[in-house]
Amino acid sequence: MKKRLRWGIGVILLLIPALLTSSGCQKKTKESEAEEQKVELMKKPYKNEEFAAGTYAQVLIYDKGHGDADFDVVKNQLNELAAKFEVYEQGESEFDRINAQAGIKPVKVSKVTFELAEALQKYGKSSDGYYNPTVGVMTQLWHIGFSSGQVPSDELVKATLDKVNIDDIVLNAKDQTVFLKKKGMMIEADGIGKGFIAERLLKTLKDQGVTTAVVNLGGHAYTMGKNPNHKNGKWEVGIANPQLGENQDSPLVGVLTSRHTSFDTTNYYGRYLKAGDKIYSHLFDTKTGYPMETDLLSVTMVGDNPTYDDAYSNVLMNMGLEKGMKFVNDHDEIDAVFVTKSKEVHISEHIPGEFELLDKSFKVVEGVAKK
Repeated sequence: MKKRLRWGIGVILLLIPALLTSSGCQKKTKESEAEEQKVELMKKPYKNEEFAAGTYAQVLIYDKGHGDADFDVVKNQLNELAAKFEVYEQGESEFDRINAQAGIKPVKVSKVTFELAEALQKYGKSSDGYYNPTVGVMTQLWHIGFSSGQVPSDELVKATLDKVNIDDIVLNAKDQTVFLKKKGMMIEADGIGKGFIAERLLKTLKDQGVTTAVVNLGGHAYTMGKNPNHKNGKWEVGIANPQLGENQDSPLVGVLTSRHTSFDTTNYYGRYLKAGDKIYSHLFDTKTGYPMETDLLSVTMVGDNPTYDDAYSNVLMNMGLEKGMKFVNDHDEIDAVFVTKSKEVHISEHIPGEFELLDKSFKVVEGVAKK
């Protein structure tokens, strides 16, 4: 099934080592203790990984007695959701139908697709334009990350500008419809879809009795449960070298140890187009129609809300280091690690000593790193 756009393409930047979970240090009721005693966690998890739904998907389950049956349910759910949200040449998804009827009529969609559209609109409006789900007309024009990628004429680029406007998404909750006001508009889930899907996959695993798991979608990792190998039950995640040409086997810049459960990395070179000596990122400045320029190589957003964190990892990348760091430091519920093109590492102020630098060709210049 040939796809026109894939929101999952990119190197895997978040690498999760073997992880365990435990009871942690909080006070527990007798009921919760009894429930925990029924759960037997394994040192090595059940693991399923494959290229599915346009991205590298990995699921780890640590509960003994769970495995193949749970993986099958999650895999089916992953493919079903992606089939609704991705953009296909054949025009098969619900997003395709929305885009095909842009400027013509509203399209009735499934409940889950409407929920995603609501999230796209919500974070598009709350981010002051740094995240815009109507960027599809620009990504389709440039086709960055594909063999057909090219630098379009300035005239064609300018023609996309009036078709990228978050205010032109009209949602009708009563009829469960989505409408794009202008012909030629395209809505896409890139930059938020993985977090949105991961939330639902983790809920499914929980409903099946799983207490401890990791869902990794294209370098965005989401966890459930705690790590008993760490005295505070924290997870350890690796941040890969985000330089041009690196892949999922890249050496690590460093390791982040955190209580948080959602880890989203946006990488400047996740997809790119090289034309002569110029490198164009897949991330767009929707005010100009051209790929954005930034001082950052990557941003790893750390929080506990997969959909929000996925969206805002893109927001932070588009903001750049100074604005992005200020945003994170103004929000106690999130943390971030910024890696710049000058090979500097900047750590938000809420996570002192939680990042350990491994690649000494990089340098921590802001924030407190683990010694």
